[in-house]
Amino acid sequence: MSKICPVCGTTYSDANAFCPADGTTLRAAEVTADLIGSVVADRYLVTDLLGEGGMGKVYLARHVRLPQQAAIKVLRHNMLKDAAAVARFTREAASASRIDHDRVARVYDFGETSDGTVYLAMEFVPGRSLKKLLSDTGPLEPRRAATLVRQIAEGMDAAHRLGIVHRDLKPDNVMVVEDGDGAERVKVVDFGIAKALGADEGGAGLTQAGYVVGTPEFMSPEQLLGGQIDARSDVYALAIIAYQCLTGSFPFDTTTPERVMAARLTEAPRTLAQAQPAMPWPDAVQAVLDAGLSRDVEGRPASAGTFARALAEAIEGWRPASPGMRPLVTPR
Repeated sequence: MSKICPVCGTTYSDANAFCPADGTTLRAAEVTADLIGSVVADRYLVTDLLGEGGMGKVYLARHVRLPQQAAIKVLRHNMLKDAAAVARFTREAASASRIDHDRVARVYDFGETSDGTVYLAMEFVPGRSLKKLLSDTGPLEPRRAATLVRQIAEGMDAAHRLGIVHRDLKPDNVMVVEDGDGAERVKVVDFGIAKALGADEGGAGLTQAGYVVGTPEFMSPEQLLGGQIDARSDVYALAIIAYQCLTGSFPFDTTTPERVMAARLTEAPRTLAQAQPAMPWPDAVQAVLDAGLSRDVEGRPASAGTFARALAEAIEGWRPASPGMRPLVTPR
């Protein structure tokens, strides 16, 4: 990937970040080029590619003047011509930057560079995703699962109090960081299609009924149908995550997109016993999952925290902590 100095017009190899002649930040010579080795917004030196999604790529970068790493999300260049896509990306940044909670990866910068790159700078979380954790370990011990679900719920409640719905909550978007003492901390990332409830729904048509966006395996029935959603759609996704943590599988058939939608809209979820028959699942734990996965929005817990506390209490009653173990449920 070649780079060009916007001041003197000299072209350099991708090994250079700044123009040797005048010190100006070099830019990609072609807008379709990969950003590794370039400097975004004159302050983020891109060092690696972390991931890629439908709307853009996420890079690892370091601040050129501060001892700070960041995850930089960049909107795909072929989407820059789509005014609605750019507006959704900007809405993401404005919404997510309002969330200030230890369970949510912080968004602290966003904008558009002079060469047209639309970016979002987020806190870099150096852990592994919950999806990777489940892939490595299989189903989690129930108390461990409940602890992680409770932490996810804390982050979601912080967003919901601001009227922000994640809309794409899934194990890929949950990072698990292990502290020096072995304790696990959760960070929810990528409010990439978050919706600011109560915001102006006119104009660009970003969030009106009929706009379906998300990951089908974790979408609520109302989300699959393109209906109006609120925090309880995230509760539904959290219940699927809890089910996965406990059983290592999905509560619905996910073999094809058509079956995903049909099962979600017409069938009851598989019971825990059907997914893991060797475990003596108590009725109390099953009842919590049934409520979280209710097809009827009104039948679900009103908040993520309510769901997580009920799950923790049901598991604690089923498998009480051994002597010396910290209580699972945080004292009220």
